[in-house]
Amino acid sequence: MENKPVSVTEKVIGDTLYIIESTVSDTAKETAYDKLKRMILNEVESQKIKLAS
Repeated sequence: MENKPVSVTEKVIGDTLYIIESTVSDTAKETAYDKLKRMILNEVESQKIKLAS
């Protein structure tokens, strides 16, 4: 396994501490921003479908 630099960020939201570890992928097809945006939008659509049922 290749050793790549890892960035660690800690963020407190409310009473929850989030620890995020990230590294750069040479084979990524989308940015982290684009991936999170896609995941959030997919979840919104999923919730809309559940509420319509």
